[in-house]
Amino acid sequence: MAKKPVKDVFGIWQFKEAVNLVGKYQIPEIYGTYRIPDALVPFSKCGKETETQNKAVHFYEFDEKFVPAINSEAILTRKLEIFRRYQSVILPDCSVYRDFPLAVQIHQVFRSRAVGNFLMRNGINVIPNVRWGDERTYEFAFDGISTNAVVAVGAQGGYGDDEETKDCFKKGFMKMLHVLHPQTVLCYGSISDDLRNAVEYEKVKIRFYPTEISKRTAKKRDPQTKLEF
Repeated sequence: MAKKPVKDVFGIWQFKEAVNLVGKYQIPEIYGTYRIPDALVPFSKCGKETETQNKAVHFYEFDEKFVPAINSEAILTRKLEIFRRYQSVILPDCSVYRDFPLAVQIHQVFRSRAVGNFLMRNGINVIPNVRWGDERTYEFAFDGISTNAVVAVGAQGGYGDDEETKDCFKKGFMKMLHVLHPQTVLCYGSISDDLRNAVEYEKVKIRFYPTEISKRTAKKRDPQTKLEF
């Protein structure tokens, strides 16, 4: 009698056959594309437009909109055909809140790279997303990402109302530049002038993309504005 297949309850499907696991926490290594997208499309809306070739899918949304998909091999496998229509996919921006236990923050970074490993194995061009918390996360937040690569950062959550959040974002951004020496940073949202000047001083290219909120605001101000998804 054939053995009944063992159900994968640990999410091993995400990181099995990983080319390389790096760092103290064995984060899956990502080999991303160097192509720069013209526009970004949120995961929750991908597949709904006809022009997709020069666009990248992003996950800069509330986690609840994408966590069910990245936790399920079946759902993510069904999404592969949609992802293939796009130039690339920016890896999930799993939240790394400073008040999370550090073990959870490590898992969030691991999970983003693990999903990237799954997508790469299935022929999807990917761009690593970088997300950090306070200085403790520097030990793992940049693992699995090649130096001189194209990386993506979501700035929409980096500028809260408190100065501590702003300071953490700025310090982490500069740490990312010094550790990864990225060729280009794709930035979803805007950054402060002082941080922008610091990036220019480091001679790093940065490409900005409007958030969904800013696009809707522009549409309200000028109804003739074309919304791109």
